Amino acid sequence: MLRNPFKKKKDISDINERIRIIKNGDISERNVLINDYKPFIINIVSKEIGRFVSDGDCDELSVGLMAFDEAIDKFDIERSKSFLSFAERVIKNRLIDFYRKEKKNMDTIPISYLNEMYDSENIEERYFTDNSQIDSQDVSEEMEDFCKSLLTFGISLEELVESSPKHLDARRNAVKIASQIVENEILMKKIMDSRKIPISEVERHFNVSRKVIHKNKKFILAVCLILMSNNEIIKSYVDNLLEEVD
Repeated sequence: MLRNPFKKKKDISDINERIRIIKNGDISERNVLINDYKPFIINIVSKEIGRFVSDGDCDELSVGLMAFDEAIDKFDIERSKSFLSFAERVIKNRLIDFYRKEKKNMDTIPISYLNEMYDSENIEERYFTDNSQIDSQDVSEEMEDFCKSLLTFGISLEELVESSPKHLDARRNAVKIASQIVENEILMKKIMDSRKIPISEVERHFNVSRKVIHKNKKFILAVCLILMSNNEIIKSYVDNLLEEVD
């Protein structure tokens, strides 16, 4: 008889012990755990795609099962409290990546795009360590608003990711430039009116290399839009980078 993880509240230490056994090489226990928690996986996938799925019903469920298996490998028993919360995040991220790859859900703005923009840190780790901290719907709404703002400047999220500075120091420098621009009302008005950075003026005002501005112009524009928005979740991440600069 299979264990039913929903029959009664599972003890976290019990789940962690099962994962410990799996990490020690018990393949059979891995298969049993995944099978035990298949209803949990189905529930998450169903909520994410907006319809109920059954076993073997769709590609998304296969993605969810593989993500759960991945979560077992990546879960740090010593550092994290709840495996199920961690597994839920992994499943959602893999579904997002799946849709992005398949080009099936271009209206959904994946949080993993920000992870690629800021590859030295993981936004989910910063904001989703405790599920009670924030509602993922709020993040989704902020990302949608951010994407719409970008599009008014002719920038797609994919273009932003591709053009964003890859090194942390370069990102910090670009964020600093953006914050200085935002504080200058005249410059910001010109940017909002023309939908582009007046490179010569920024160079003159802040003694910044024209090459640096031109190379990072999409990223700088994006940060300006974030700092001017009411999207507090995304903005707080930029604020953290600014604190590091200061």
